Amino acid sequence: MSTASLSHRAADPRPDETLRFLRASVTAVCNLNCVYCPKDAGMENHVPAGLRGQRLPTAAYLRAMAAIAQTGVVGGIAFTGGEPTLNPDLPMLVAAARGWYRRVELTTNGRMLPERLPEIAEHLDVIKVSLDAADRGLSHAIMRGQRADHDRALDAIRLALRAGLTVGVNVVVMRRNLPQIAAVIRTVADLHAEADTGTAYVSLLDLYYTPSTRRLWLQEFVPLDALAGRLADELGDGVEQHRKGCVIRWFSYGGVQIRVKDSHESTYRGERCRTCTRYCQEGFYGLKLSVEGWLTPCPTGAEHLGVHLAAGLDDAGLAERIAPLAKELTATTATPDSFQRFLTSNDITLDESGRRTLLPLTVLPGIAS
Repeated sequence: MSTASLSHRAADPRPDETLRFLRASVTAVCNLNCVYCPKDAGMENHVPAGLRGQRLPTAAYLRAMAAIAQTGVVGGIAFTGGEPTLNPDLPMLVAAARGWYRRVELTTNGRMLPERLPEIAEHLDVIKVSLDAADRGLSHAIMRGQRADHDRALDAIRLALRAGLTVGVNVVVMRRNLPQIAAVIRTVADLHAEADTGTAYVSLLDLYYTPSTRRLWLQEFVPLDALAGRLADELGDGVEQHRKGCVIRWFSYGGVQIRVKDSHESTYRGERCRTCTRYCQEGFYGLKLSVEGWLTPCPTGAEHLGVHLAAGLDDAGLAERIAPLAKELTATTATPDSFQRFLTSNDITLDESGRRTLLPLTVLPGIAS
């Protein structure tokens, strides 16, 4: 099937505010080496050291996906990794998810998307492509792959739009690419106009902290509340959305929506977070399933924070292991002081992170002109 032959529904970039997601890591490897990605910690593939590399058979992974959906607590699924397009069984996984989840998303660097998109496009609601700069040199310095990878990402965005998909362009905001944000937004607006189909939005994401990326975080973290304020000055107040995790603000420019996800203001937390010794930045907003079958809400492979959905479990065994985590997820609440607690727990001060030098934000070129 060619992407040109598809007449795909374009999903609303804004999912229902009550929709919770399973982040399904379907591979632990990646073909890039982005500066902000904690590869030594498994990227998004969180698993105890004793299980790492013991990949579930695809049939068992599918059963785990189905069992999680059957709780009724998690209604969306986002395929991630590593780089999910490296999994040869991705078409089977995405097609199955279409029958179990209300919303199916995929996050990719776009490098292999031209080959994989015809196999998966009809089953997706949203595809997210990473593009952290409009300038090829800076983009290459961030991705640390091949020089052609920037153009491959642009091609992936074009192809997904032509397939009629909703395409989110993910930008991890750092000090080094902050002056490029307006150019990225304009680039996406141009690509959308060129495709003349599909739906496009730019998702501005704050830099997430991990112990292994501490030095980078301290040097590069940008508070997105300040960035949202500057966008409001340029584009008007926009729309505020309270999702299970963060306050999200939406703006519009040139037929493209701009999404600002800010973990600085508030995140959702559960009972486990009150006594956590590794209080994270992102909060408790969904569940994560590793390629080895480890299920956890936390960005860590700590054994006491998750369960293993082993291949030998029957349906009752899967349900028994999943149920406590699903119940915890329904009890999470917004915690306005969570960012300050994250700073304190990780021995970070505002001055040390360099936040004060960025307020007020003055380096973002105007995009309304």
